[in-house]
Amino acid sequence: MIRNPLLEMSRMEAAKETDNKLRWDAEVEGVSFSLYIPKWRIPDPWPSRIWVDIFPRRAAGDDLPNLTRADTERDSTLRHEPIIATVEYFKDHGNAIRYQSTGDPKAWEIGEPYIPLALTGGGSRRLRLIVLWDLASRGMFPNRVEPATRGVPSDRTR
Repeated sequence: MIRNPLLEMSRMEAAKETDNKLRWDAEVEGVSFSLYIPKWRIPDPWPSRIWVDIFPRRAAGDDLPNLTRADTERDSTLRHEPIIATVEYFKDHGNAIRYQSTGDPKAWEIGEPYIPLALTGGGSRRLRLIVLWDLASRGMFPNRVEPATRGVPSDRTR
């Protein structure tokens, strides 16, 4: 177990794109940790790296999402804000625990993570995840075809 999960941040590398989500992966003490995030919640261009902080959430409550899909549709710059999600224990998977976000599944800002035991604070029933975007790595997500900009006049030439 990592002794102080409050201070532990995992750098996760871009790994996969699905129809609705992107996946970042990290290896923690020999155990795979994958985090899926809905595309509506990710800054554009997509960053290839994220930083994730995980610590026990001791307070009870709904801990509703910071942003909704409607918020990001009205103002896409809000997608740059960190994700702050509370997840609850769902099922033990040996070296990892599957967690689910609190609240309405349609509003979840992250998928259902399988979190390595070393990051769970001893198997905490509730965890808080904070996801920070590595904006310096934007536009480098594997296999993504960036929008074409060749031949389009820049703001300076219009």
